Amino acid sequence: MGHSSFLGAASLRAKARSFDDILVHPSLEVLRNPGALFRGGPAWPRFETQILARTCWFPVPFPVDAKPPPLREAAAAAGEGVWCGPISIHFGHMVADFGMRLAASSRAYPDLPLIFSIWDLPGAEPFPFFWQIVDHLGIDRARIHLNRTPTLWRRLHVLPQAERRFGGGPHGAHLDFLDAIAAPSPGPPDIACLFVSRAGLPKGRFAGEAVLETALRSVGVTVFRPETVPLEAQLALYRRARRLIVSEGSALHAFQLLGRLEAEMIVLCRRPWRRLAAASLRPRVGALHYVEALKGLVYGLRASGRPQRTTALSILDEGRLLDALGRLGVALAWDRAAYLRAREADIAAWIAHRMAQAAHPGERAMIERRLRALSLPPPAAWPESGAQA
Repeated sequence: MGHSSFLGAASLRAKARSFDDILVHPSLEVLRNPGALFRGGPAWPRFETQILARTCWFPVPFPVDAKPPPLREAAAAAGEGVWCGPISIHFGHMVADFGMRLAASSRAYPDLPLIFSIWDLPGAEPFPFFWQIVDHLGIDRARIHLNRTPTLWRRLHVLPQAERRFGGGPHGAHLDFLDAIAAPSPGPPDIACLFVSRAGLPKGRFAGEAVLETALRSVGVTVFRPETVPLEAQLALYRRARRLIVSEGSALHAFQLLGRLEAEMIVLCRRPWRRLAAASLRPRVGALHYVEALKGLVYGLRASGRPQRTTALSILDEGRLLDALGRLGVALAWDRAAYLRAREADIAAWIAHRMAQAAHPGERAMIERRLRALSLPPPAAWPESGAQA
C-alpha cells in the first residue's frame, strides 16, 4: 500500500472522541494491580461504556484499565488537549499498551498538547526511552504534557489505540504513516542475520543464552544486545537486517515503532506457547516464525504469594531449538558442555538475584519445586533471603 493511503489529520480526527470538562488524574497504579493494567488518567463520563477511549487488549477491544476514584481535592484547570496514556517504567508496556495513540494523536492535532499521566511524587520523570520514542516519531518534546496532579481539562480528545496487545494489529494506513517516519536505510539490507539477545539482562532471559550467542556468531550471525545503545540506534540496526532472530521480550515491541520490513523474523519463545506481539509483527515483516523450544520456567513468588513468571528464567530444550533453527536454515554446531556450564552459572546467578530481593518467605521453596520439576540441580549453597519468615 503506497503512502497515498495515509490518514490525514482530518481523517484521524473523524475517528476521535471529544469530551468537555474531563478530570484527568495523575497515575495511581501502573502494572501493579492484577485486576487492572492502569488506574488513573481521565474520568470519562459513563466510564464503563467508553471502550475505545480506554486501554484495551485483544482483537475485540477489551478494557484492562480501571475507573479512577472520586476526587476529594481541588483540581487545576487547563484548556484543550489530547489524551495519549500513562507513563510506564517498562519499555515494552510503554510502547504496546500505553504508546499506541501517540503517533496518530500528534498528526491529528498538531497544535495541541499530548497528555500523559505520571505519578504525583517528587522527582517523578519518564525514563529516557520515553523521550527517545517521542524523538523517533518526530514530535517536539515541548508538546508533551505530563499530568502530575488532578487537572480539569476544558476539552479532551482521544483516538483509538492504533494497535492492541493479543490481537489488535495495525491497519495499513498506520504502517504507511510509520514507513514515512522511519524510512528504511538507503540501499538493500546489509546484515544477513541479526540475533537480538537478552543474555545481558539479569532476569527474563534464557539460561545459557550467551552460548547461543557464540553458536550463532560462529555461523556469521551478528549478535546484538539492544540495552547497550539508544533506541534510534536499535531501530536503525533492525532496518539493516535481512533476517532477525529475536529472544522474546520487549525488543519485539520496538518494531511497533517501525513500519514495514522485508526481513524474515524468527522469535524464540521464552514462555510456554506465548506468541508475543504476533498480530503487530505479522503485517510488518516478510515472514514470521515462532520457535517453541522451551523445557520450562524457573520462577519465584510475588509479595502476594502468587507465582512471578514475568521475571522467570527460561530453560531451553536444546534438541527442539536446534531442530527448529535447522529447519529454518540456521544450522548450528552446539557445544553442549559449554552450554550446561553456562546454564548452571546463570541459574545460580538468577537465584542469588531473586533471593537478595525475595518478597515472600516461600521464595526458596518455590524455586526448589521448579528446579525439581525440570530435573535441574539446586545451587551448591543457597544465598540469604531478603524476605522475612
